[in-house]
Amino acid sequence: MDVILDIGCGAHKQPGTIGVDRRRLPGVDVVCDFEHGLPFRDSSVAGAYSIHSIEHMRDLITFMEELYRICAPGARVYIKTPYYASRKAFVDPTHVRFMTEESFEYFKSPNYYGLKTNFRTISIEYHMRKPFKFLPEYFQKRCRRYLWNVCEEMTVVLEAVKA
Repeated sequence: MDVILDIGCGAHKQPGTIGVDRRRLPGVDVVCDFEHGLPFRDSSVAGAYSIHSIEHMRDLITFMEELYRICAPGARVYIKTPYYASRKAFVDPTHVRFMTEESFEYFKSPNYYGLKTNFRTISIEYHMRKPFKFLPEYFQKRCRRYLWNVCEEMTVVLEAVKA
C-alpha cells in the first residue's frame, strides 16, 4: 500500500491519506511539528498533500528538506496556497509567507542555497477570479503579474527527483 500524507490537514483530511498536523483533531493520525521533522522513514512516502498549510510555516526550508527526505523517487506533492498578490494571502494573521510560482524553483537541484532537495515542478494551476478566468492564458499571466487580487490561489504539483 502506498503511503500518502496530508500534511497540515486539520479536520479536513484528504480521503485515503494519513493525516499529519500539529494539533490532535478528528482525522489527524500523526501529531508532530512538521517544521522540525517528519516521523517517517527515508523514501517511504508515495505522495503528499499540503493544502493551505505552507503559508503558515516559518521554516519552509527545513520542511521542504524533510519532505524530500521522506518522498520516494517519483513521489508527487500537491501544494495549494494563496497566490502572493491575492487578498487571501494577507487576511489571515497566521500567514507568515507569500508564495509565487517561482518560489518552488528554489527546491530543485542545483539550487542557490545548497538545499537537500530536488523537486521538479510538474504543473501549476491558478484559481483566477471572474472575469479574469475567462481571458486567454497569455492575458491571465499578465494580469496575475501586474494586477492585484485577480488570482486567488494556486495549486502546484511537484515531483521528487531521486537517483
